[in-house]
Amino acid sequence: MHFKRNIVTLAGLTLCALSLLPATNALAQKDDIYAQLRKKYADENAVYVSRKEDVEIKFEKDQPMIYTNTYEDLLMLTDKTSEYIDRSVYWSSFSDIQDLDVRTMVPDGSHYKALKVKDFQKTNEFSEGTFYDDARSYKFIYPGVVNGAREVLSYTEKLKDPHLFGHFYFSSFAPEEDVEYSVTFPSNVKIHYKLFNVKDSTLQFTSKVSGKSTTYTWKMHGVKKLKIDEDAANLSYYIPGVIVLIDQYTDKDGKVVRVLGDTNDLYNWYYGLVKDVNKTVSPELKAVVDSITEGVTDSLEKVRRIFYWVQNQITYIAYEDSLGGFVPREASLVCSRRFGDCKDMATTLTEMIRAAGLQAYQVWIGTRDIPYTFADVPAPMATNHMICAYVQDGKYYFLDATGKHSPFDFPTSMIQGKQALVGMGEGKYRIVPVPVMDTARNIYTDSVHMSLDQAMIKGSGRVSANGYDKIIMGWRLQNVDKKNEHTYMTGLLQKGNNKFNLDSYSFDNLTNLDKDLQINYNFSLSDYAQKNGNELYINMQLEKTLMNDLLQPDREAPKEIEFKHIDKGINTLEIPAGYKVSYLPESTSYNGPLGGFKISYYTKGNTIVNESYIYINTLMVYPKDFQEWNKMIRSLSRAYNESVTLIKQ
Repeated sequence: MHFKRNIVTLAGLTLCALSLLPATNALAQKDDIYAQLRKKYADENAVYVSRKEDVEIKFEKDQPMIYTNTYEDLLMLTDKTSEYIDRSVYWSSFSDIQDLDVRTMVPDGSHYKALKVKDFQKTNEFSEGTFYDDARSYKFIYPGVVNGAREVLSYTEKLKDPHLFGHFYFSSFAPEEDVEYSVTFPSNVKIHYKLFNVKDSTLQFTSKVSGKSTTYTWKMHGVKKLKIDEDAANLSYYIPGVIVLIDQYTDKDGKVVRVLGDTNDLYNWYYGLVKDVNKTVSPELKAVVDSITEGVTDSLEKVRRIFYWVQNQITYIAYEDSLGGFVPREASLVCSRRFGDCKDMATTLTEMIRAAGLQAYQVWIGTRDIPYTFADVPAPMATNHMICAYVQDGKYYFLDATGKHSPFDFPTSMIQGKQALVGMGEGKYRIVPVPVMDTARNIYTDSVHMSLDQAMIKGSGRVSANGYDKIIMGWRLQNVDKKNEHTYMTGLLQKGNNKFNLDSYSFDNLTNLDKDLQINYNFSLSDYAQKNGNELYINMQLEKTLMNDLLQPDREAPKEIEFKHIDKGINTLEIPAGYKVSYLPESTSYNGPLGGFKISYYTKGNTIVNESYIYINTLMVYPKDFQEWNKMIRSLSRAYNESVTLIKQ
């Protein structure tokens, strides 16, 4: 259900533009802009002199068409130009590309020499995990790019469906002297817009009426380049942008046509795309449902069995072509083919539950890559996924069959906390939040028993995992190539140092979605204990989760965490013969709103026991929370540095 707008993109970032002719004329004569910007952006390899996108809404055959003129002028400031020369312009069946003009303006004395791109490679584009979609691109390489050259690009996009308009980011992969976005619309069109992550002091907005048209313009000057941080949330969470939606327009007969003024409009459009799908239950589909639920009288158990059947029998393969990216296929066809994309699996699951005599609902939802609520953005860009919902005794079960290893009552991690647009018929829907799974439902426990042989540790361990930990490990273990399985398991269980050796391992409940995964293993760890005279030093924290995971003060992006969770460790060390405990670290703990820990040590018979309990209680660490996060991490890292001391008797 993903839709790719026609954009020029580098590393997934939007690069937009205005008409080329005035710019190329202006660039024929060199000026001193290079010297000015080279001094201003001394640490950068390139800077946008200008980046613009000029949108005009026009009517053709009484239908609104969106024409977007894009323009960019990127100036090279150093000899490091290689990362800027490969580019693409994208489009799909919803849009056309017109007047594509790409050239490099190369310094030539007091002038620029234009090297125009003539070789465009027209290709199909395949997204990650996608079997087929209708996205296309023109790929090209800027010729003759050197220090001081300017990459100038211009084209016009014609977007044919107003529901798929319009988003603009003010930041890009290079700093920008001037960036501008404008929308011109006639008097019979009503629009609204919303700004995201923008400080009013940095943005200049103007509104101008000319005849029967109005133009909204947003300008920013001196925009910093995007900084990509580790574990960063999607760009939409933190970079400045504007979303413009068409509320409605009046046609030539005076009729008001609603587009995307509110969530009602969005739902009505979505419902219109699915209302004629699965109008009847085929005998073949009914026979499959009857065989799955045979002998079952409990409603919830029927739904559980149908969910697991779709999850296991239908292979997720995205196939998006024109409106096929929004309109699901018939459930009987999906069942006979045994493959489909998210909307196919969602509507098939919905139809099969209905065929069992129960009510189920189609759901439009955005994954956590999308920060928008339906109130803020009542548009397709707020959703990129479809699932099924079943309701019993007032409880919503959000069923995402694309999550192959998710238990029945566990929504996939990517939709936790998101608003679900639950379709309940023509003009009827509800917006229901998907629950965020509680920390206590995602527990990873690693229990280890160790003995010392000189400086080597010999140990046996048992891992128990449920929730998302179990889902992720189960998926990987069932998909890893057998010849690579030992390598994967070594990485999963590694502890202490790089001399860890995994001797053996086995699994329990690997394919049972309703029971905890168990992993039993044996290992050795060379050169771990440190000896100094009659003393032995052993750091019993063999795994140091989140060690020094500090967020830097200049970081801009929120840190995203896949799921709330608890990591428990129970490490038991046999005290070697002839030794006694000389020092045990004190127990330490930290309790904060984002997370915390407790680490303790005690003796039990002839053993030392080290227990650790670490919990993370958030899905997103925002910049306002960085100081609190770092406080927790520093405290945890100090606790990790403590060692047990044994002395020879």
